[in-house]
Amino acid sequence: LSGKNMKKLIVKTALVTLGSLLAVFLLLLTAMTMYAPRTMASLLDSVGNRSLSLWYTELAYQKFGETDDLTDVFDKAVAAEDTERTVKYGRTLTERADFGEICAAQDASGGRITYKNYVYGNTSLAMYAEGEEVGAVLDFAAATVTEGYLPYNAYQMLLYGEAAAEDKAFLSALKSRLEVLAGSMESEALSADILYLDKILQDLT
Repeated sequence: LSGKNMKKLIVKTALVTLGSLLAVFLLLLTAMTMYAPRTMASLLDSVGNRSLSLWYTELAYQKFGETDDLTDVFDKAVAAEDTERTVKYGRTLTERADFGEICAAQDASGGRITYKNYVYGNTSLAMYAEGEEVGAVLDFAAATVTEGYLPYNAYQMLLYGEAAAEDKAFLSALKSRLEVLAGSMESEALSADILYLDKILQDLT
């Protein structure tokens, strides 16, 4: 072979090899996506790709329907500030008949004060960010104060979160809810939050 033909043969061989490797990679990626989305999510977590890890975790939940996948996809949606998915999977969690058992298991593992407040609080914030009706957001958040005004309840997360910090209409509606609540229970934290809301609203006038 001439030098020119030899170069063509080398280039052709390299392209065929590269194409074969790419085909194998795509087949492997397809297989992993179909049969091992959790593994893909873990790999992407290790390299810090939050958005793709969230997508694969969501795929794992849709494919297998496991509780661990549901809690993982919610956690990752919160971390990625994906408000649409946070609302979707927060509602999915709270509507499950075994949500109390899920909360008990999560609380036993340590970390958050209560998993119930974590789910309701972050979902309420995401609902607000998604532009849902004020009453619907506050009705949803109310589920965290049925047994008292506990720390880190969803009302507090809405109050102290940055999202609604200058939304006078929303804060006024929240204050009304807290005042109604104060009529049926005694709580220093609740009284303090009402006073704090008063100050914010005065500053916004």
